[in-house]
Amino acid sequence: MEGISFTIFNLLSVLSLFGAGLFVFQLYYLKEKNTSTKYFSFYLLAISIIVAFFLIVELGSQKIAVGVIPIFMFALLSLGPILWLTVNSAVGGKKSKVIKHLIIPIVSSIMFLLLLSVALLLKDVPSGEFVQEILTCITTITLTLVFVLQSGYYIYQSLKLYKKHLSRVQEVFSYTEKVNLSWLKLFVYGYVIFIGGLIVSNLLEDFWSDVFFYSVFFGYIIFSGYNALKFEPVFKVDDEITEKEIKAEVDVKNDFFSKLKEELLVVMENQKIYLDESLTIHSLATELNTNSKYLSQLINTEFEKSFVVFVNEYRINEAKFLLKDEKNKNLTIEGVGYEAGFKSKSAFNSAFKKFTGDTPSSFLKKEI
Repeated sequence: MEGISFTIFNLLSVLSLFGAGLFVFQLYYLKEKNTSTKYFSFYLLAISIIVAFFLIVELGSQKIAVGVIPIFMFALLSLGPILWLTVNSAVGGKKSKVIKHLIIPIVSSIMFLLLLSVALLLKDVPSGEFVQEILTCITTITLTLVFVLQSGYYIYQSLKLYKKHLSRVQEVFSYTEKVNLSWLKLFVYGYVIFIGGLIVSNLLEDFWSDVFFYSVFFGYIIFSGYNALKFEPVFKVDDEITEKEIKAEVDVKNDFFSKLKEELLVVMENQKIYLDESLTIHSLATELNTNSKYLSQLINTEFEKSFVVFVNEYRINEAKFLLKDEKNKNLTIEGVGYEAGFKSKSAFNSAFKKFTGDTPSSFLKKEI
């Protein structure tokens, strides 16, 4: 059994290292560079270091393993911060100094390196055993308690950022396909599973828990790397709308908003601009010769709706008209959705159900 587990673990470790290395190369050298892909490259690099360390331990190279613990410790404690930096950059969050998020990994690694050096110098004297005990204690606490607590904090902050991103999407886009970056949520959840698998495999120390951990680990690398390659920035960092900016910009004359409201209703009801499936708050603002922030504020306050709800209401009314019209008998449900301005059948069905309480098919049956 030991021979089988040895072979499986080494195979999965090598595959994980190869996969991570391949994605790092593609992200950093082949894909058009942006801050998010750079952070993700570093994230995969840290994972590669962790996998390499486990592989060294499995091969029985204890001396080498002890020597690379500072690097392993830095990589492990950097995962949480780099995860957050990746998500923050991907959703166009505010810029943050990288160094302040890496203080714990840097200090922990330097502390271990110093204590290891002292322990080696005093290995032949009685006090050397005491230093070794301190070193073991600090290493254990750092790689368990500190790692789990720090990871928990950054997981929470990452999910909080993603939730904020979803609300911003509704204020800017009239659709959610691709721009909602749903893979980022799975990216964070995958990190949670990684932590859980790491804890379970170390507590149980049996064949199947290790197989599960390494398999999930490999799958996590492939899933995250693949989606990172497809990722394109949705928001730029300077697109962030601060509360201070909003308060300053809403202090304008009432007649300006009244006129803007009239023009908005004209392009929506007469020109039917909502039929453009790629409509955004920016393109609509350009059509009205105004600022997207003014327009967003108008929709939020005057209509008490988010941008996506405001636009989709028009689209659903258009779809209901098309479904009732005898001229469209040969038009499929999916075709009606596209004609009404939706990007996909699933988006149309979801919005229709939300606004009417019925699916397009059941609505059509009631009208017959």
